Amino acid sequence: MGKYLLAHDLGTSGNKATLFSTEGQLIASCTYNYDVYYSNNNWAEQNPNDWWQAVISTTKTLIKNINPKDILAVSFSGQMMGCVCVDKKQEPLRNAIIWADMRATKQTQQIAKQISPQRFYEITGHRLSPSYGGQKLMWIKDNEPHIYAKTYKMLNAKDFIILKLTNQFVTEYSDASSTCLMDLNKLCWSDELLNIMGIDKQKMPKLLKSTDIAGYITNTASELTGLCPNTPVVCGGGDGVCAAVGTGCIKEGIAHSSIGTSSWISITTKNLFSPKIKALLIGLI
Repeated sequence: MGKYLLAHDLGTSGNKATLFSTEGQLIASCTYNYDVYYSNNNWAEQNPNDWWQAVISTTKTLIKNINPKDILAVSFSGQMMGCVCVDKKQEPLRNAIIWADMRATKQTQQIAKQISPQRFYEITGHRLSPSYGGQKLMWIKDNEPHIYAKTYKMLNAKDFIILKLTNQFVTEYSDASSTCLMDLNKLCWSDELLNIMGIDKQKMPKLLKSTDIAGYITNTASELTGLCPNTPVVCGGGDGVCAAVGTGCIKEGIAHSSIGTSSWISITTKNLFSPKIKALLIGLI
């Protein structure tokens, strides 16, 4: 009897769900589309419950012809650089502010007054930009303080689905990196950046590895999706990182280009902090 792995890619335009055998054979796939809400020239939001309905629907479709007991694990890739504010009851407090949203310009300028581009890059591996999750949470704190006060944890897209499936408030290193609140060298939340941004460390989820089991399918999630209770749910990773791995961009000097709702070029290097690479990434040359 075959065994299976179920994977969801929570993209910007929809959830792409796939069922694979443990030998790597694609058994079935389907897509569930959802909306992006654009406003104010550079705002972009999505309803996290749309992602959840997408996962419920696609999961039911993919497992209808197999025994759910044969699914060994569920995992994810997902859009990065977002901000999903949830309360202790696991409910989103507002629409998610997604990667394409650039409203946090003022907050990014405030950060730049307190830390140099070089130091920011050394901690995060990123340049200063309003596109990242931490800056978006700053915007919520400044403009929607009632939402910030009620926020139990800030999550990314796939982390929200993991929460709905397992009751666990977690993220992993790749999505944590996209908040610009994680120390890339120590693999922990950066007290320095949390203090600069004025973010309460308690609002950040538990950090795990991409390969870690985040939790197990709850009875409630089982009833909604058709998955068996106690099926392991593995953290997975941000879509950009998973795409790099999928294209073989894992050795020194290998690069790949991705073209989708957003586009980027990635390269694998051990020389992250070489003067030339640092200058390129913080915009000095």
